[in-house]
Amino acid sequence: TSAGYGFIIRLGDLVTRNKKGKVSLRVPEGAQVLAPQAVADKDDDWVAAVTNTGRLLIFTAFELPQLSRGKGVKLINIPKAKAVAGEVLVSACVFREGQKLRIHSGKRYLNLKPNDFENYVGSRAQRGRLLPRGFQQPHRIEAFD
Repeated sequence: TSAGYGFIIRLGDLVTRNKKGKVSLRVPEGAQVLAPQAVADKDDDWVAAVTNTGRLLIFTAFELPQLSRGKGVKLINIPKAKAVAGEVLVSACVFREGQKLRIHSGKRYLNLKPNDFENYVGSRAQRGRLLPRGFQQPHRIEAFD
């Protein structure tokens, strides 16, 4: 969610026989649901999370729990004062070893190669590091080969 929480869920856990559906994600008040991302192999995949203030954190998908429903755990730390001021998680992406990241900020974008990741790699729920000037208001992150 845009509040900075997430988890891994099996696709089979989302299927229901009920007509009204199934509640599998608890969204904190004032937060939005972000697009889901496919995780191919929890041991080999990486997660990149970026906030609207330009903070980027990259960590292994192994650090995320597999749940059947709930709120999840913190992907990136957004302090309460910053959250009240309007900082949110704008995008998260799952990528494999060797892929590059593209961070979109307005009409511009920044390509990060695997060699550039070392500044942003950390453990889940850390604050993340600031992106370079000019890219501190990102709105999307994506992986590409």
